[in-house]
Amino acid sequence: MRLRSTPLGAALLSSLLSASVVAATGPSDAAALVSPRAAAVSAPTTSFVVTSPTVANRRLAPVAATTRTPTVTFTVDTTRPQQTWWGTGAALTDASVQLLAEAPEAAGLLFDPRRADGARLDTLRLPLTATDFSPTQWAWGWDGTRATPPAEALAAIDTVTSDVLPLRPDLRVVATPWSAPASMKTSGTLRGGGLADAAVPSYGSLLLAQTRELAARGVPVRALTLGNEPAHSSDYASMTMSVAQMAALGRQVGPALPADVALWAGDHNWEHRWAYDQVVAAAPGAFDGSAYHCYGGQPGQMNGPTPFRIMTECTGTNDGWASSFAWQMANLVAAPVANGSSGLLMWNLALDGAAGPVDAGSRWGCKTCRGLLQVDGTSVTAQPEFYLLAHLTRAAQPGARVLPVSSSVAGTAVAGFRNPDGTVGVVGVNHTSTSQVVAVKVGATTKRYIVGAGDLFTYTSR
Repeated sequence: MRLRSTPLGAALLSSLLSASVVAATGPSDAAALVSPRAAAVSAPTTSFVVTSPTVANRRLAPVAATTRTPTVTFTVDTTRPQQTWWGTGAALTDASVQLLAEAPEAAGLLFDPRRADGARLDTLRLPLTATDFSPTQWAWGWDGTRATPPAEALAAIDTVTSDVLPLRPDLRVVATPWSAPASMKTSGTLRGGGLADAAVPSYGSLLLAQTRELAARGVPVRALTLGNEPAHSSDYASMTMSVAQMAALGRQVGPALPADVALWAGDHNWEHRWAYDQVVAAAPGAFDGSAYHCYGGQPGQMNGPTPFRIMTECTGTNDGWASSFAWQMANLVAAPVANGSSGLLMWNLALDGAAGPVDAGSRWGCKTCRGLLQVDGTSVTAQPEFYLLAHLTRAAQPGARVLPVSSSVAGTAVAGFRNPDGTVGVVGVNHTSTSQVVAVKVGATTKRYIVGAGDLFTYTSR
């Protein structure tokens, strides 16, 4: 797969209101979300939903249009389409596999595109080894020819094929290893260390074999990265790779992948852009895009070295809902989209109330990460990141195109998208301490809505 996109100019972060405009779901979505009373006030082809950080019964709640004077107006330019939106999702770690099995309704809450209260995710990141959210250490077997998935990998594969795909047949899977097998590493263990130079060809062959095996088992892999955070080594499953090693792997793996599977460089923090540049330059034509995490640097560093860019990991911790909504909408949606990003994947799909299960043998693995869902037995509670992605998926379908958007308030972060079905949408957040009247103008149509302090919002319109 050769994916290309055109970056927009760098976004300015708002001191008043942060928002991002993206493609909307179709008229059936609007019909499901707009109450009869709201439909009587608003045109039947528009809808507006909000999520409050403080009021539990205002989560993905429909809001009727108002005639009040707007405090901010967003004008969407539908004449200049930019990069293509690829997908929205999160990672199926071992912790998430275990918890989704304990609460069967959680998969529907995450992936069912018909649920009015669901996240409606369309993309899933699949670890190919243990992570810091793995109770056991594991990697695929490799005999030089065939890659064999262990029990932990088989459990994840079964979750994808039995629980997620029936809900989301168009699912896109991003496959990522955290480590090579211990025998290929300088440390001789999955925990930390680096890839041995002599093992580079074998590791590349393993990645290709894993991709084939996943496809044979019905997993729709559409992208692969060479390793999670290749500049980081810790006491859980992790592995560093040098620029030379990643370039060599790119030259080996990229041309040999199926046509519908992309190879992405990086899969590390914004601040590591320098390494991305060197890897891509040393392996011209091998990589289809570059993947970024939010844990260091700034979103503006995404603006290169490949035309296609995507956010593949970020997590909330123990911060509050309002601050999470404000920071994440600005830094994971608006600013990345303005710098050419074509998607957003968060970290764990589900964790328990103790932010686990985790690798008990690791001192440094994340102990405060927050899943999209908190699952404790049969109790399932949606977290702030669930609602961030739920608002985004209500606006952005795979295949949407970014559109320029102007704002009446200086310094606001905005970006625009149009869906393949022609629908247009707006997703954003009011991170001020007071209600705002948001107006959205698409062509000759302008609609106004009241957005509460700290609320996420999504507007959709044909």
